[in-house]
Amino acid sequence: MDFLASGFNALRGQKGQHQTGSETIDRLCDRIEHATLLEDRRTSVLALKACSRDHKRDIGTRGVKVLCKVLQQDYMDVDICKAVLEILTILCQADPNQEESQEFAIDMSKAILDDAENVTTLLDILEEYDFYVRFHVVSLLALLVLNDTPRLQECILTSPVGMSRLMALLDDRREIIRNEGLLLLISLTESNADLQKIVAFENAFERLLAIIDEEGALTGGIIVQDCLQLVQNLLRHNVSNQNYFRETSCIQRIPELFNSDSVDEHGKHDPSLKDMWSDQKGNNMIMVLELIRVLVVPDHSNTIANQKSMYQCGILPLLVDLSLSSNAPQRVKASALYALAELIRLSKVNQESLSKSVIIPAHPPPVIVEEANAGHTPPSRTSAQLNRSSFQSGRGSTQANLGPRARCPAIVEVVAIAVGVYPGCSYSVRAAATCLFQCFVLDNPDTQLVLATTLNAPPEDNPNTLASEKPQSPGTLLLDALQGWQDDSEDSVTDPYNSWFATVLFSHILQNNSRAKGIALAITFGDEENGEDPVSLIHAITAALMVAVKGHADVRVALGYLALLCVWCYESPKSIKEFLSEGAHLQFLIELISPGSKEDPMMQGLAAFLLGICYEFNWEVDALIPRATIQPIILSRIGLDHFAACITRVRESKPFKAAVPYMVVLPSEEGAGKLPGLFFDYSFVEFMKRNFERTQKSISVSPENTQSGRPLQPQLANAETESMIKSLRTKSTAQDAEIADLKAQLAEAAHLGAHLREQLAGTELLRAQVGDIAHLKAQLAEAQQQLMRKAHEHDEYEHALAGLRQEIQLGRERHELLEKEHEDLLICLAEQDVEMNNLKEHMLSLGISL
Repeated sequence: MDFLASGFNALRGQKGQHQTGSETIDRLCDRIEHATLLEDRRTSVLALKACSRDHKRDIGTRGVKVLCKVLQQDYMDVDICKAVLEILTILCQADPNQEESQEFAIDMSKAILDDAENVTTLLDILEEYDFYVRFHVVSLLALLVLNDTPRLQECILTSPVGMSRLMALLDDRREIIRNEGLLLLISLTESNADLQKIVAFENAFERLLAIIDEEGALTGGIIVQDCLQLVQNLLRHNVSNQNYFRETSCIQRIPELFNSDSVDEHGKHDPSLKDMWSDQKGNNMIMVLELIRVLVVPDHSNTIANQKSMYQCGILPLLVDLSLSSNAPQRVKASALYALAELIRLSKVNQESLSKSVIIPAHPPPVIVEEANAGHTPPSRTSAQLNRSSFQSGRGSTQANLGPRARCPAIVEVVAIAVGVYPGCSYSVRAAATCLFQCFVLDNPDTQLVLATTLNAPPEDNPNTLASEKPQSPGTLLLDALQGWQDDSEDSVTDPYNSWFATVLFSHILQNNSRAKGIALAITFGDEENGEDPVSLIHAITAALMVAVKGHADVRVALGYLALLCVWCYESPKSIKEFLSEGAHLQFLIELISPGSKEDPMMQGLAAFLLGICYEFNWEVDALIPRATIQPIILSRIGLDHFAACITRVRESKPFKAAVPYMVVLPSEEGAGKLPGLFFDYSFVEFMKRNFERTQKSISVSPENTQSGRPLQPQLANAETESMIKSLRTKSTAQDAEIADLKAQLAEAAHLGAHLREQLAGTELLRAQVGDIAHLKAQLAEAQQQLMRKAHEHDEYEHALAGLRQEIQLGRERHELLEKEHEDLLICLAEQDVEMNNLKEHMLSLGISL
């Protein structure tokens, strides 16, 4: 009753008059600030709490400082503490739909954080074990970090034991307190390296892993996801924390998370649980995979050590199994492929381990059925008439029949996923598989060569193949996919990415590897025994490009082929020679780039880029279409300005700028009938940027200038002259040394001739100078004689001086001897004087007078 009466009296004005809300708030705040009794302050705070929701702005304007002061003074009183915390929480809580409310909440948060002592008080209150007190403190801190994160982080850093008290929330057995504390720590550590280090060295990793185990690991709820998020926050771009995480053997505990999904609630192993994927389990697994990626970020100082540690504890096989053999959801498989890609990136050991991995695919392995060649029409040598039969001759076509689940190399499954062998794979998974393949061959020329050799069809008598079917290799999968867009099936017609992903993978096999380009260049199609003309692989790809452009296929198909040809022909004169050996190819590029072309600007730009590469690196002397032939055609039919503009438009296009280092397809880009926005591979984008200006300006360079600096020999038309050139070329090796010797002798003779000419030109001057030289010689001789005389006199002076010095030395010695004798005489005289005096005294004593 006293409490109700005191609260009522606090709301009454003088003489019982009714007060407005603002007046009441002012009166209560005044009583809180100046009351001397704890009971009065408690009563006023409780009264203020009762009207806090209806008069939020008035309390914030008048009472926030007062409330912070009373909290510092009376936080030991539980009732006052809870009431003040609730009021402050209400003030800092904003309505997300009202901008004015959000601004007010931010102002209130700044008012509280203005004094760091307020945060220290809140952290001290965490020592109170009361549930509601702790809960309201954590709720208020969560609002403060949301409204003004940097300031709250700064205030916590100034508190000596503040972070320790926040970490103690993780040990609270009340789940609500622990979970709210976990969310608070996630917000605090998201962007502050100093707080990350403090939290890590508060034994955070062990605490979080213990909570994960307690909650059921991957099969647990959202708390597992929050714990893994906090671990990521502590490790991301933090060198010291990653070192601590690795040195405390926490990396070795990651495999336990993969295996925990097959353990039931009683701790027993149940294999059937491994194939059960709930949404939360998928989220938890993705967080584990993101944790792995955080530890192997490219170009980070700890990446190599972390890759080695993960290899040693067996994480790589777990990722291979999850991404290629499990029935995990598509989003989990995509994350696993990205994690595996970064784990093997620039790591020879991990790349080799993946190359040796053999798996049982989640999908049945693709098989290939031999296609009969009987009655097959031999393709013409003209590229424009080439079609997919060029690829299929002697190779067969991929069928939809599903064989038994057999073991196959992991890299074959990666290629199969990327090129669309399995229709059920999402674009995100295919993009991730492509990214994995790129990291597999990155800075690994040996692997590139091995993959290039798989482009050859296996021999007919291969003992590892059956009579009716044979397993695919990475190379045959790529070649089948390169013509997949021409298939009669409806799925292939609407999916240009079968060939696009294949061109990306193929280009990475050839990139910066001349030997791999040579292997690919030697591959031909066609059965010569049955009368078919052999067709090279580069001609078959160009033929597919021409068919795609003329058939108005999706622009991605043509862009993929053009990008592949650009990478293949770059710094490869033999490839360019073979590419241009078919005259229709040059004509096709010219028509595609010409000002009257109606094709897509990106397609025109890549065609111009390819044509510039073919001109820049066309160094073969016996090329069918030399540089001298290409340049006039470009200048007359395209023009320098239009040629440069075509390449520039590609660089300025949105798809070109949108390419990212790790090929990613967002969920919003996937759906029925939707194609993702992938047009360019990032490595090709970087390749084009590096060579943009050089290729753009290459057409203006004279055909006589090559990279070696030697002019090209003119192309001879008749076969007789060509044979003569070949004959002379074979003999030129023995004559090179003689020619070099003659050139050296000629250069020496020219040098001597120039010297003689200079001497003849100066004959008159020499004659005039002869007399002067003779006169100078005479003066020199006389001077030499004088010098000799002076030297002789100097020697005599030196000899006389030496004699004088010797005499002086002898005189000094005699003087010293005389002085010594003089001293001896003086001593004798003194002794005689003493003896004389003694004798006189003795005589006087005897009475003898002198």
